[in-house]
Amino acid sequence: MKTFFKNAPKVSFTSLLATIIIFLAFVGFLNFASSDARIIHVIGKILIPIMLIILMLNPVVGFIYSFYMKGKMKIVMILLHLICICTVSFFAFIGLMFRYFVPFSP
Repeated sequence: MKTFFKNAPKVSFTSLLATIIIFLAFVGFLNFASSDARIIHVIGKILIPIMLIILMLNPVVGFIYSFYMKGKMKIVMILLHLICICTVSFFAFIGLMFRYFVPFSP
């Protein structure tokens, strides 16, 4: 574990990959929200907050580690992490708006 966190490119790439996988799992899990199964709603109440916390922290950690990279991939990884941060923030904003402020929300 000590050598993993000392290797900035590996941490940055792993963070980016984990963010994309968790985001796709999150969007896929939200497709089950329309079902009436009680177990889906119970699992959703547990998994959604955990996934949201990971989706907020993971790109930021990878973004910070991207500054310690050397070479040509530094700018690419910084931009990819910024895109992930903006995408997660946009979906969180839209979810908040539809949940609490828009009167025609589902």
